[in-house]
Amino acid sequence: MSKKTLKFTVNQLIINNLHFDLSTFSDLKDADTDTYKVVHKEKEEILTITRFTKAIEDERFITIYFNEGNKFPYTDKVIDSNLEEHDNPRSAEEIELDNQFFVLIDVKTQRIFMSDQRKKTSFISWLNEKMKKEIVIKSIISEKEFIQKIKSINKICFTVVPNLFNSPNEDILSNKLVQDIYGFGAEEGRIELSYTDARITAKIINKFNALIGQRYNFKEITVIGRSDEDFESIFNINGIISRINIDIDCSNETQLLDEKNVFAVLINKIKL
Repeated sequence: MSKKTLKFTVNQLIINNLHFDLSTFSDLKDADTDTYKVVHKEKEEILTITRFTKAIEDERFITIYFNEGNKFPYTDKVIDSNLEEHDNPRSAEEIELDNQFFVLIDVKTQRIFMSDQRKKTSFISWLNEKMKKEIVIKSIISEKEFIQKIKSINKICFTVVPNLFNSPNEDILSNKLVQDIYGFGAEEGRIELSYTDARITAKIINKFNALIGQRYNFKEITVIGRSDEDFESIFNINGIISRINIDIDCSNETQLLDEKNVFAVLINKIKL
């Protein structure tokens, strides 16, 4: 067995602008299969298959596991570990369900944990369609609350582009760095400051507020810290992301994860 790290983003879940409980999800089936189909020349073709299962844990958590696969891309040849080429044992009409997506909903805290933040929009649409309710997923904390909740800083990154170097505010970048970036013809300059769990002090708070006050002079600002709940919180110009990481055993042969184990480890970490 090998280990794989899953990075769950943590957000607030709002359903119909009301406080939800386990019964809110009663209309969501315990298991089902969805397909994405196209029709051409009067023939129906399935391009994507998605299976999902729902379960209730500890009378507090809703687990939703997605197992998905796509018909394409497909190749009729494969290469094995000995670098020998063979015919693909999977036919062009078969679909492997090799894409995993894990969602955990905590009724007690009204929070949602997702293993892939990129799927947030599609998950909202899916849940809205299944439950026929208004679904909103948003950051747990506001920009103002971010610096108040984190107890340590791990990293600060900021990026500027040449047209921002002419800013009258000399605190953005030193003249020497500006000259170097211009000299090399760089399209942007990025500075990354790393810390070993630097504790939050009044000085750091003042520096953070000063940095945010200059946000429009930057292409990117990212601040990574750890909250009192031991969540990794990420601030950037586009919003705030809280994250919790877990290490999971996975099959050496398939690299797929056992969904029951994933949710068990995640729930135990949340309840600590």
